Amino acid sequence: MAVIGIFVTVCLGLFFYWLRCRRQLVYGLVELVVALAVIILTFYPQTNYLQDNSSPPWWAQSVGISAGIYVMVRGLDNIHKGLPPKWRCKWERIFPVTFV
Repeated sequence: MAVIGIFVTVCLGLFFYWLRCRRQLVYGLVELVVALAVIILTFYPQTNYLQDNSSPPWWAQSVGISAGIYVMVRGLDNIHKGLPPKWRCKWERIFPVTFV
């Protein structure tokens, strides 16, 4: 059963790479959804320690928050790169791009 899971995971990875190469805007939106899921699951984890009203360790929350922020920034970057030119000027008014 694990072999099937590995195969499916590799196929999904190849599909998402194809999506990133061909439809970067859509891929960025998918990344934003994943980032929100990671952040939500960080604050509302689906584990047994919820039954005793304790919270996850601080380091686990900080890793989840950092991962959510990282994926969100990557998603926003891919959205920016995948925007059509007429939308890009509006995007850059909100998120000005400056290179040093």
